[in-house]
Amino acid sequence: MSAQAFDTRNIRWIAFDAVGTLIQPNPAAGAIYHRVGMRHGSRLSADEVAGRFRTIFARADQSGDRKCGCLEAGDHWHTCETRERLKWEQIVRAVLDDVAAPEACFAELFAHFGRPDAWACFPDVGASLARLRQAGFRLAVASNFDARLHPVMECLPELTPIELRVVSSEVKYRKPSRHFFDALVRKANCAAHEILFVGDDPQVDVAAAQAAGLCAWQIDRALVSVQNRTLRSLDDLTARLNVR
Repeated sequence: MSAQAFDTRNIRWIAFDAVGTLIQPNPAAGAIYHRVGMRHGSRLSADEVAGRFRTIFARADQSGDRKCGCLEAGDHWHTCETRERLKWEQIVRAVLDDVAAPEACFAELFAHFGRPDAWACFPDVGASLARLRQAGFRLAVASNFDARLHPVMECLPELTPIELRVVSSEVKYRKPSRHFFDALVRKANCAAHEILFVGDDPQVDVAAAQAAGLCAWQIDRALVSVQNRTLRSLDDLTARLNVR
C-alpha cells in the first residue's frame, strides 16, 4: 500500500478515524473494566479482564442479534444508538460474566466512556491538526461510535480544528460499509477522491475507504503491521503533505 498512490494536490479534506487514530481510552479500556467489575463483585484478575476484552471486542461485529426496529436493520453494517448500546451491553456481559448486577455494571461503564476525562488525544494530535488546518485542509472525524463522541470531542481542545463529525450511529451505517463513506462524502460536499481518510485499521478504515473512492492512508503507531503501514504518526502525515 503505497503512500504515494494518489496526487495529494487534489486533497481538500482530511477525515480521521477517532479511537486509535486521534484518541485513546485513558486509562486503557481493560483497566477500567477491571476496576468497575471489582466494584460489582467480579473476581477476575486485571490480565483476565484485559484479555477477554480484546478477544470479545474483536468479535463484536459478528453478532447480528441486535433488534433495533430500524428500516435498515437487515443490513449487517447497519447501526444506530439502540444497536450501539446493545453491542456494548453484550460486550460488558461477556467480559464481566461474574458480576452480581450486570445491568448496573454496564450502565456505569457505558456512562464512563461518554465522559471526556475517560479519553486522551495522542501527543502528536493537537499540533498536527493545527498545522493541517492552517495549511488550508478542512478536517473531519468519521468514526464508528455513537452520540457519546460529541461531548468527548467538545472537551478535548486538541480537536478544535475539526469542523465536521460523521458518527456511524447517526448515519445509520458503520465502517466498512460503503454507505458510511458515501455519507462522509455528502457531508463534506466534495468528490470522494478529494478526501484523504486516515485510520488505524487496514481493512475497516483503509481498504474500505479506498473501495468507496477515497484516498486512504493507514496510521500504525505501534509499528505492528509493517507490510501495510504508511504513517507512523500524524507528524509523518504533515511531513508527507509538505505542511510546515
